[in-house]
Amino acid sequence: TRAGIEFLTEMSPDDQERIAHTVTNMGIWDGFNEGVKWGRLYGGSLVVALVDGQDPRTPLRLDTVGEDQFKGVLTLDRWMVEPSLEDLVTEYGPHLGLPRYYRVQPNAPALRGQAIHHSRVLMRLEGIKLPYQQRLMENLWGISVLERLYDRMIAFDSASTGAAQLVYKSYMRTLKIEGLRDIVAAGGAPMNGILTYVDVMRRFQGQEGITLLDGTDEFDVEQHSAFSGLSDTLNQFGQQLSGALQIPLVRLFGQSPAGLNSTGESDLRMYYDGIKQQQMKTMHGGITMAYQLTAKSKGIKLPDNFALDFASLWQMDDKEKADVASSVGMTIDKALEGGLISQKTALKELRQSSRRTGVFTNITEE
Repeated sequence: TRAGIEFLTEMSPDDQERIAHTVTNMGIWDGFNEGVKWGRLYGGSLVVALVDGQDPRTPLRLDTVGEDQFKGVLTLDRWMVEPSLEDLVTEYGPHLGLPRYYRVQPNAPALRGQAIHHSRVLMRLEGIKLPYQQRLMENLWGISVLERLYDRMIAFDSASTGAAQLVYKSYMRTLKIEGLRDIVAAGGAPMNGILTYVDVMRRFQGQEGITLLDGTDEFDVEQHSAFSGLSDTLNQFGQQLSGALQIPLVRLFGQSPAGLNSTGESDLRMYYDGIKQQQMKTMHGGITMAYQLTAKSKGIKLPDNFALDFASLWQMDDKEKADVASSVGMTIDKALEGGLISQKTALKELRQSSRRTGVFTNITEE
């Protein structure tokens, strides 16, 4: 949800700005962001459209939304709603086989006790999707993303804790005292005396201190340096977590890429490609409907071919944008000189490329 969307349909810049400004003020993107978080954490979440003057139990009617009736979205996790398992959607579409209604529980922040029709759900996220028989056991929800990597998390935490304890105990100091067993068994004054003796010795020990000993006592220090394989072990556990979460190490742990000429760019590109797939699969329809509701509520007429796309998460720097703009410009100019395209088509191509490069943004429809 970081980069937002791009309008693929020719619209007035003023209308685009009004819609984008309204969407931001109503917290639409924040609502979808929370929906993704709670869906991944709990295994299920809903993002519901709030339309004033319409009964939530009835199907959503976009054509009847009046001025300022769209009030934003409400995010509910799976534990805030009770799906109607006895009444499932039988019509073909994205909600086929899913609950027709969701009864909002008393622990929800709003719409308590009301039933929500499935058409008002802009996004339904299931975390990790399960086979159908297992989904029935989960009330048609999925499971948390943490469940399939829980043992790897415990292993990583245990390895990190063990490494820290090993550092603390990298050297062991041993004090041999004649008759210590009898002193401990006797307790009382002899035991307090030995504790005071050890405490005094500890106080004088330091970088420039001395060790006080009785003539018959022995003091030994055992050091070890068994740390050579710790970094590799922790790295392996970290890679297992990274693979289970499908998040590259460079982002999950914020660490610099390892290896010669390694920048982490390929890892991030694969990560962003995976997010793009999730955006199109789970969010595109809901985000489009949210923008349509916003436009309807603000009295903005959208073109029949209204469409939008998610902006790229991979941001080019100024040099990359300039290189792309130069390459695209020369290609279009060559096609224009060769008579393959008209000047109108060339200008349209330049304006379309401006979404990526920021160059030629002032080419108008006229």
